[in-house]
Amino acid sequence: MQKAKTRTPLSKVALVLAFSLWMPSANSQASTVFGSPDCGQWVAEKTPTRRTWLMGYLSGLNNLHDLLNQKPKNPLDALSSADQAFLWMDNWCKANPLKSVSNGAIDLFIELMRNKK
Repeated sequence: MQKAKTRTPLSKVALVLAFSLWMPSANSQASTVFGSPDCGQWVAEKTPTRRTWLMGYLSGLNNLHDLLNQKPKNPLDALSSADQAFLWMDNWCKANPLKSVSNGAIDLFIELMRNKK
């Protein structure tokens, strides 16, 4: 009986994030994301609802990361305040005006993960 190869926890996170980034066309997303504003909306007006949505989405990514990782590293711990995430998203959306805030949040989370190594 052969022992099945197991993936490392980080590879599981990378797989989930890579799958969530896959987009079959410019107009549709492969995964369903409820309530994500587009970057045009984010830059035009950062409402409390949009800011709360971003914090919730990042928290969800962080929880998924912890569930899949045997040694949680808490990438969001690198942020001193929510304002840092908002400023990061401002800059990201200005550079990527046709994308959604959910795409930017994933990019931010990946950057924070890389910085925690």
